[in-house]
Amino acid sequence: MRTPVTRKKKQLEPTDMYEALIDEEWRREQQRKRMVRWRAQKKEQMVDLNRERQRLEREVQRRLADVRRDPAPVEQKLASWAQHAFHQVTMDTAALKSENLALREKIDQLAKFEAYVHSEATAVRVEAQTATLPPSRTGSPHQHDLGWRVFFLNNEPSFHFYPFTKAEFDAIQKHHGERVLKSYPCVATVGKLFGWTVDYAPLTRNEAGTLVVAHARFSRRLHCSLDHVYKILPHVDKSLWPVIATPRSWGRVQSGNVCCQVLQNFNENGHVMVSNIPGPVHLRYISLTQHVRTKDSEGRRMDTYAITIVDSEANTSRSDAEDQHGEVEWIKDGGMLLTFTEVDEDTIDAVYHHWAGCLSEAHGRELYIDWIRFPMRMEQGVSSSRLLMF
Repeated sequence: MRTPVTRKKKQLEPTDMYEALIDEEWRREQQRKRMVRWRAQKKEQMVDLNRERQRLEREVQRRLADVRRDPAPVEQKLASWAQHAFHQVTMDTAALKSENLALREKIDQLAKFEAYVHSEATAVRVEAQTATLPPSRTGSPHQHDLGWRVFFLNNEPSFHFYPFTKAEFDAIQKHHGERVLKSYPCVATVGKLFGWTVDYAPLTRNEAGTLVVAHARFSRRLHCSLDHVYKILPHVDKSLWPVIATPRSWGRVQSGNVCCQVLQNFNENGHVMVSNIPGPVHLRYISLTQHVRTKDSEGRRMDTYAITIVDSEANTSRSDAEDQHGEVEWIKDGGMLLTFTEVDEDTIDAVYHHWAGCLSEAHGRELYIDWIRFPMRMEQGVSSSRLLMF
């Protein structure tokens, strides 16, 4: 049987005890000096506060004495000041209205002149383009409709647009989004980001093998009604909806604000749009946008907002035929799908899908960080922070 080993306590040397006492005394001295400085500072602050209080009291006494000496009531002075201010505001308003009217007249004149110049320039360009169209354009189903020239506000390169038929619009909106979600399912959960659950699809190439396609899904429960969201989102300006293509995923640099134009209106909630992302090389895409209200398999109301990048045979031929001198790159893959499903009168489930093509896997790995900006802005617009369900 082993006997327990007893450890002897180390005896402190006299020099060690002396040094410990010296250190403790030094710490106490430093603490005392700090307290002295702190009390001196507090004393100075109190002196300054007392001086300021005395100054304000003297100012109050002086003003009260002025009021007592003046026979005119204070109310009359206030009324006189209000009348003077109202008169000044009236004069300023009249001057601004006159200036505004003059500016509107000048703007109307410039708008008429600009419309005339554009119409003349469009006629000349369409005639020249029609004369130089390649023979492959013969027999095109769009030949009966020459379309029109699309111009941008900041003099970005224009292009010729061939409109979509209603049948083309309906077919694309009905099947394209479902096909993309099935082709690139989100199977990897990244985690939560700003309260949204983020699911990501493995990066894969498109059917043609020319691009890497990234797809992310963001989901969250919001504490607001479906009708409340419907009163807001359909009326949001088109420029505030998400930009499908991200410049950095194409190795490009954005140098200005994105320009969005509505090219066709099929109904109140169905449009064809063009978006231009300015830069040394302009990124541009045509998209179909639509909002519909349906019911899911359980009979719950569901609102769907969709933006799908598309192109038709006629517009593809146009982009190949037009010489943009390398100034424009057309994006032909991407879209977003936003659904709100009614849980009860005050609760909805929001699911936001975003997919887009990019040059490489390195460009597509962290696109969800860019894409989450839209659902966050949407969330802030339709629901206050105190109503969110975590």
